[in-house]
Amino acid sequence: MPGGVWSVGEWGACSRSCGGGDQTRQVQCVQRTSHSNVDALADPQCVQPPPGRRQACNVHSCPPVWSPGPWSQCSRLCGKGLRKRTVLCTSTDPPPPGRTHARTLPDSSCAGVLKPSGQESCFVKRCPKQRKVQWFVSTWQECSVTCGRGSQTRFIKCAEKDTAGKYRELAAKKCHHVPKPSVALQRPCVLADCPPARTSPPGHYPWSPRQRLHPPPPPPPPAKPQPQPKPPPPPPTDWYSSPWAQCSVSCGGGVQTRAVQCLAQGKPASGCPAPTKPSVSQACNTSFCPQPEKKDLGCKDQFSWCHLVPQHGVCSHKFYGKQCCKSCSHSNL
Repeated sequence: MPGGVWSVGEWGACSRSCGGGDQTRQVQCVQRTSHSNVDALADPQCVQPPPGRRQACNVHSCPPVWSPGPWSQCSRLCGKGLRKRTVLCTSTDPPPPGRTHARTLPDSSCAGVLKPSGQESCFVKRCPKQRKVQWFVSTWQECSVTCGRGSQTRFIKCAEKDTAGKYRELAAKKCHHVPKPSVALQRPCVLADCPPARTSPPGHYPWSPRQRLHPPPPPPPPAKPQPQPKPPPPPPTDWYSSPWAQCSVSCGGGVQTRAVQCLAQGKPASGCPAPTKPSVSQACNTSFCPQPEKKDLGCKDQFSWCHLVPQHGVCSHKFYGKQCCKSCSHSNL
């Protein structure tokens, strides 16, 4: 009885497209008993050695790829920040025995492949609203005296500028994070020497003699009888000022004025020295205006979580500002 022959099938698909795979085929010992009938035999019944059933395929190297690592944490805890990651060029060939990670290649090996971004913007949550507070230094107040030596003072207060551009006074603790200016709050001031007490000069005028910067000199002594009387000397002139007018505002810084006129014996004159002319205007009521108390009885919170709205700085949102009116109102104090 003749021995069997090997029946060989087609090679199957390769297990990898690159980097070295394998493929198999069916090999069987058979015997043809008729023109249309073939019987399978055991392998030992075929005299010839069996053809190979497995072979290597696609042994060429795989193209490298960019392998991005995990993203880092956002650079900011609130608002818009930045996060980064490492992007390496790696081989896609199977790792050699004993290694589990792909082999890292120079970036130039991946020059033909689009590299993923190594950083991107990130947003964790909205930052709470920052109030623009600052230390406000007032102007110098009037001298503490109207003549002679006195002192001037000014103050420093914590304030914030509202939408209308006006300053609103706040508690000093609100400016604890802002450097406080190191400036003097008091300084000496020297006005003209105080005049000796004397009666008012003749004439009718609306200015108080006590408000003169320089009193007129005493009248000249009576002229001695002369055989030929000389013409009298011109009357002395001096500056006279009226009382200060009402301040233009009751608070927040205004201006008040007064009339200043050169007089000689109660009548308008010329010849008063210009450098000694008193000022006709000055600052007044420079203290901050008190804030009106909010008495909106209809302002209340509609939800139990409204206390969280100011913490997330969304009171300016139309919905949250209306539904959580009470909490948002307190956050502005």
